[in-house]
Amino acid sequence: MARDKKFTDPTDIEIVEMHRRFIVVMEQVRLETISGEMKQHYLRVMTSLTEKLAMPSKPLGEIVGEIMAEAGPFIFQAMQR
Repeated sequence: MARDKKFTDPTDIEIVEMHRRFIVVMEQVRLETISGEMKQHYLRVMTSLTEKLAMPSKPLGEIVGEIMAEAGPFIFQAMQR
């Protein structure tokens, strides 16, 4: 499992720690403040992102472009509230 992997690169370690912090913040602070509709949008974007990241042959630049296209309308809608 990836979580058990030991990283030695300082940037990799920072990324792993930031991911862990993200989870804590979402669970302890944000989730209770997000509307049901917003949670559904968020879940779709995060599911799509995770599925794309799981494909090692897919270039990260391509993933970013696809996610921006998928998440763009949601981001703009959230900004207008």
